Amino acid sequence: MIRLVAALGLGVTAAALALANLALYDTPVDISPTKGSAQRSVREAPDAATGLPATADASGFAETFARPLFTPTRRKFVPVADGDPQAPVASDPVAPAQPVASAPPGAAPALLGVSINGAGARVLLQAAGADKASWYGSGETVDGWKVAGVEKDAATLERDGKSARVLLYPPVVQPPPPPGGGDGL
Repeated sequence: MIRLVAALGLGVTAAALALANLALYDTPVDISPTKGSAQRSVREAPDAATGLPATADASGFAETFARPLFTPTRRKFVPVADGDPQAPVASDPVAPAQPVASAPPGAAPALLGVSINGAGARVLLQAAGADKASWYGSGETVDGWKVAGVEKDAATLERDGKSARVLLYPPVVQPPPPPGGGDGL
């Protein structure tokens, strides 16, 4: 008997909900925007006792939004001047070789990105003077440079028996402290 009453109650509830859904199906909904004065901003403080400003806008966070999220120093990347090499290259210490009458090797390609996915690692390199960059895996050659190793923030390139480590993020040079002891006086 209890099961019959429960089943009947569920059936009546389901029928009532179906009728309410059917009645609301044809009801038009006004989705036009309301007037600005009638809206209450979610960012408004509920009362003045909190000490918060009446509205919080994003203009105070301009410096925060301007800093790159995926740069370790959170500073904007400043490219190297045209007269300097495209990327800082730290060469491995090698004993000086005898001078050769051939042309000096070109600048190492610029490292623009690193992709490490499971066992495979690739680097996005742009050859000196090239307009486009391409992805290269370990052992592939770009502009005479062979990709010897890939790290999370650098690539090791080899050419003519010499190796060069090209950094993804150039080292940050700190400006000298202001004269006067740094207390601003």
